[in-house]
Amino acid sequence: MLSSDNWVAVPLYLELAPPADAAAQVAHLFVFRDTGALSGRGSGRFATDLFTLSVTGGDRAQISLAPPRPDFTRRQSSFCGIVAGLRLSARPEHMPEAATLESLALALARVRESDDGLPSLVSALDDVACRLSFAARPKAVSDRTERRRTRADTGISRRRLTATRRFRRLLEQLAGPTPPLSDLALDAGYYDQSHMSAVCRAYAGRPPGALRSQATPRPFGLSLQDARLKDRLRLLITDDCKE
Repeated sequence: MLSSDNWVAVPLYLELAPPADAAAQVAHLFVFRDTGALSGRGSGRFATDLFTLSVTGGDRAQISLAPPRPDFTRRQSSFCGIVAGLRLSARPEHMPEAATLESLALALARVRESDDGLPSLVSALDDVACRLSFAARPKAVSDRTERRRTRADTGISRRRLTATRRFRRLLEQLAGPTPPLSDLALDAGYYDQSHMSAVCRAYAGRPPGALRSQATPRPFGLSLQDARLKDRLRLLITDDCKE
């Protein structure tokens, strides 16, 4: 954990499309840098159907793999530091090698102080993404076996995973041009707007209207005009964080 007194870079959260050579199971790359401004106590992490492979900095990079989250989780304290990584639709067969983590540690240290290091960090994450391998999809099995496999792999039931995936698709719809919320609820597969609102509060801690404002992609600042980032941007937040 770092003191905000040691920071000069602006807090941000961004998501980028994966490199073309990455496996289809790599959903996106992310970078989250904060001094507590975006992640104050009471904010939290959204429910997700994706695995999160995270790398944190320091003298040595540390890596962890978190399973899908079935619910919104509130923070007990604000976050001060930097974390980057990948979000995956399946558990990888192997974790990244130590040599790869060394380059990530250096890149994280640079981005902690300046946006100038973002291209190098993204390049290091791309390298990790392209090295990951995933088990082949199993052949057709019984419904009961598939349910057991889903819970063993993700830690949650298949029904809960399906509901969380619907919520993630809703977030994507909220980020683009969308119809009125009442129409969007039906398009997204909810019974009505009230049902959609209840799901958003359970999975994200806020109503759909607030999520629509938050999910809208922010324009790149002058310090983030590198085409290697700009052309792959999915989401950039500097004033309110979506995780």
